[in-house]
Amino acid sequence: MSPHPPYTPTQHDFDELRKLLPPDSNEVLLSAYEEGLTDKLLTRWLVARKGDVKAAAAMLEKHIAWRRGPGRPVEEAHHGVQVNLQHKKVFLQGLDRTGRPIVLGVGARHRKFETKEDAMAFCTYALDTAVAIGDSHADWDGKFTGLFDLRDLGMKNADLTAMQVMFELLQNHYPERLGRLFLYEAPVAFYALWRAASPFVDPVTKTKINFVFAKNAHDEFEKVFDLQLLPRELGGEGDWHPIEEAHRKAMERVAAKRNEVQAANGSGSPAAAGEAAAGAVAVPGRVTAAVVAAAETVPAQPQMPQPAGA
Repeated sequence: MSPHPPYTPTQHDFDELRKLLPPDSNEVLLSAYEEGLTDKLLTRWLVARKGDVKAAAAMLEKHIAWRRGPGRPVEEAHHGVQVNLQHKKVFLQGLDRTGRPIVLGVGARHRKFETKEDAMAFCTYALDTAVAIGDSHADWDGKFTGLFDLRDLGMKNADLTAMQVMFELLQNHYPERLGRLFLYEAPVAFYALWRAASPFVDPVTKTKINFVFAKNAHDEFEKVFDLQLLPRELGGEGDWHPIEEAHRKAMERVAAKRNEVQAANGSGSPAAAGEAAAGAVAVPGRVTAAVVAAAETVPAQPQMPQPAGA
């Protein structure tokens, strides 16, 4: 047993942290489809800095500056997103047994990003969409579960930049978001890549990474996932749900909410405007309620979606 109990922020911590942030912080976060300076959001940054309010403020201020610039929500039309969606390599499979979104990646489908900017754009797109799924559930703990299928991974798929970018984002801009990460059937070639990337990975993050192999995968996965949500190729009973399905539903909902806010503002009623704005604040969560519902009615896909040109 750890001699130190888990850190739990106090109201004083929240108040002091808010005082140290730029005046427009809440608006910047909301414009990026985040929830704003709620206690729930601030908790993640405080926990990441083990209760050091000043350190959490410095970290969050850098994140807010990032959201003003390169970290703005990424449109699907972005070159880096379009190219990588064609590879059909990232999927969102619903929620695991603890209510966390399941992000599934297929390593053999990956091709090295053309630029670091493309890597940042696609990873931000994927992470923001996963967060939108979780936010639709009031009891979500703020974390997601990753599963990377590394079967048939070869040198053409090895991408140190991609690994560095992903862990950089998780540590600097999505703290306390990763619950667990399963690396399935990692081949020998992957370990060389892992040795090169692991110095950049936070020690706490490393404790969340689990290497899983076929001989014990069923037992390991059944503890965490409803097997009806995992594709058959991974020992489950479900189909593949490409990430763009969830993202497009999310954007439709965002547009609808914005129209509500504009209509309420045009009516001249402060109460109506305030009610609509409150709905807009929760856009990521409400968006994903539609996404999850839509996922339940997606026609069965008997085979894994194929990359463009396959």
